[in-house]
Amino acid sequence: MKNNMKKVSTIMALSMALSSGAAYAASLDNTVQSMQETVTSAPSSTTGVVHVSVNGVAVANGYWTQDDKAAMIPLRALTEALGIELKWHKEDKSAELTRGALWTQVFADKDRYSVNKMLLTLGTAPEIKEGTLYVPAVFAEKVLHAQLSINGNQVEIRSEEDVKTVTERGVITHIANQDKYQSIQIGGAGPDGIVLNLSKDTQLISAEGKEIQLADLSIGMMVEAEHSLMMTKSLPPQTPTYKVTVLDTAAETAAQPKETFGTAGTIEDVIAKDGIVSQIEIKGTRLAETAPDHVVLNINKETSLVDQQGEAVKSEQLTKGAKVIGFYSPMLTRSLPPIGTAWKVVVELPKVQPKAE
Repeated sequence: MKNNMKKVSTIMALSMALSSGAAYAASLDNTVQSMQETVTSAPSSTTGVVHVSVNGVAVANGYWTQDDKAAMIPLRALTEALGIELKWHKEDKSAELTRGALWTQVFADKDRYSVNKMLLTLGTAPEIKEGTLYVPAVFAEKVLHAQLSINGNQVEIRSEEDVKTVTERGVITHIANQDKYQSIQIGGAGPDGIVLNLSKDTQLISAEGKEIQLADLSIGMMVEAEHSLMMTKSLPPQTPTYKVTVLDTAAETAAQPKETFGTAGTIEDVIAKDGIVSQIEIKGTRLAETAPDHVVLNINKETSLVDQQGEAVKSEQLTKGAKVIGFYSPMLTRSLPPIGTAWKVVVELPKVQPKAE
């Protein structure tokens, strides 16, 4: 009898354990399934810094809102890149934006935006962080009518004008080759000319049609650039650039000094013999740190004399008071001003406005 009771107790205990284990397993399966559903429905990476680019050029970074629903981008950096004037009103913490027929006003902490004299809400109010006003990225699309693309933490904005391009020629006067910023300046030095911002998508082509690197370029080279119609209001203006083609042939490039100095300025004095200019004195701005800002350059039959478009000019156009850019070897005399031999002289003639494609 006792043995039978023990068998019954053992069977009951085993049955309870099995049923309890089955319930636990079912509960575990439900938990795992729930976790899988949560992971599957989680949004793609919306944490960390928001990287903002406008017309292919990186600008100041932004951030995600606390609920990860909206990417916030710096308003002033956006408007400067799009060529929109921004006026800050400290008294009511608002920014007034104008460009041509475009007008809108943005208020900090107010989800209220003006479009064609109508109020619009975007679901997120502008915020001020560390003295910078940020707006939701959709502001660029809904209010400024730009093209917006958000991929993870990458926010890309392109204006309607960005699809239009301009092609113009000019001699390189400055090259910036930093890790995150690459550009060349053409058409003038200092505040003159234009800065061509380069990206990983910018094509650099030699006169023979071969792909080259930024390191293959140097000041003094004549190039043709295809760039955006949009420019910043800075001096010199900056613009995204899609293609740069070197116009100097391989022979012309080979004749260029390995290290090239340049001085941009005004001709102070001219020496001519039998009507042919043999020497000019330039005073102005140095194009290299160790180059002089006041130099005398000998002109010989091998000196290339061109205008801003790369067209040949005569030595008679090297007149006192003319604006020029002289390029030469660093082999100079120790006199003051130093004397050298010009490799190329660019004469500034009245500029013809480039045509939009």
